[in-house]
Amino acid sequence: MVKKALIIGSGEVTNISQLKEEALKHDFVLCADGGIKHTYDLDIHVDLIIGDLDSVDERFDDFVSKHQIPIEKYPIEKNATDVELAIDYLVAQGFKVITFMGVMGGRLDHTLANIFLLKSLAKKHIVGRIIDEKNIVYYTDDTLKLTKKSGLYVSLIPLSKEGIIVTLNGFYYTLQKDHISFGSTHGISNYIVNHEGTIHIHDGAALVVESKD
Repeated sequence: MVKKALIIGSGEVTNISQLKEEALKHDFVLCADGGIKHTYDLDIHVDLIIGDLDSVDERFDDFVSKHQIPIEKYPIEKNATDVELAIDYLVAQGFKVITFMGVMGGRLDHTLANIFLLKSLAKKHIVGRIIDEKNIVYYTDDTLKLTKKSGLYVSLIPLSKEGIIVTLNGFYYTLQKDHISFGSTHGISNYIVNHEGTIHIHDGAALVVESKD
């Protein structure tokens, strides 16, 4: 059985129902520092809190004590963000699917750093995705299969400086070993027309974003 974990960061979470639904789909819920605040008024079982605790609020101590949530505390001066520490813990525990919420919005540097953490997961053969109310973000340098979802666009954003060579099947705009340059918008706003869309990167690496307006 594939072990699935959810990391909740301290960034924006605008859809509380979505957060609760995702928590129920995962075997383990880990809050990165102030991410615990998103669970205060929800019936979500939190298995662990990791971080330096620099972004917790006045409700933190009572909430954690009441629910007896374990904490792994780190110093403020460290060589990794709280989200990366959370990833390291889950990788060590053998989780093969890791979903992130509350890791986008607010500071752009944190948002970008969190998105690029998906690459490190892919290198370890772990499926990673970041979701919020309007987006689902993946990293791939191989093959990614996506199920058709009503109202969602699918965009490819090349990360390699040489761009990507990509084949798309099951999409409105199909490609067959076509080149998309780094910095190009050629891969933006496609959509799946079959039950499933397949993205195969022959060369390079890309972010894949499912988005809705």
